[in-house]
Amino acid sequence: MEAYELRRGRYKNLTLRLIPPEGTLRVSAPWYLPKLVIDGFVAERASWIAKKRQALAAAPTADTEGTWVWGVRHRLRVESPGRLPRVVVADGEAVLRVPASWTPAQRQGALDRWEAARVEEALAELIPRWSAATGLKVAGWTVKRLRSRWGSCRPDAATLVFNARLGAFPPECLEHVVVHELAHLVEARHNKRFHALVESWLPGADRVRKLLRAGPGAPAFGAGSGAVPDPHATPGEGRPHSAPAQ
Repeated sequence: MEAYELRRGRYKNLTLRLIPPEGTLRVSAPWYLPKLVIDGFVAERASWIAKKRQALAAAPTADTEGTWVWGVRHRLRVESPGRLPRVVVADGEAVLRVPASWTPAQRQGALDRWEAARVEEALAELIPRWSAATGLKVAGWTVKRLRSRWGSCRPDAATLVFNARLGAFPPECLEHVVVHELAHLVEARHNKRFHALVESWLPGADRVRKLLRAGPGAPAFGAGSGAVPDPHATPGEGRPHSAPAQ
């Protein structure tokens, strides 16, 4: 008899599910259904269970696209050893450890939160340093996964927002976005004064714009795909700095 994990509840039907990576068989059954009926149901589907478990064992455990960490591509491997999500990076590999029952969407969510936490950690050093260097005070900042820009600034509140996806790019990209947004505390528009101010603090903005356009894995001056469009690539004279897209 196939061993299985039984869960009873307000289920309308009797269902089977194999939980990766080991292929543990989980049976969901209505409260009223006798154990003898459940055992018979599992026995009748022994062939289906064996085929599904075989397919599960053959499934790849790594994301062939990998994941980018500060501009360096890491092979991504998924493990399911425990309850709490964790990412460990070493020797060119990122190991994502998540509960076995998590879906691909939940795994991606764990990676996204880890990326945001890395950006938060970097900003905790960058913002005080550049605030001191420029003499500008920042009331606060947040990290979000923005759809259409790398950062934004509210000069009236002295608050900044940064895109969590900056964690995929070389560290210099995040630093330039920090300087860019700080400059908006002095000049809200993308005019000559603004660009001169940014360049005087941290030269190389044009090169960073090309990096952000190209994506984390593309050559610095090439064209890539998959990157968030650079909102500051063609600022134009007198263009106002708008709020980030949500």
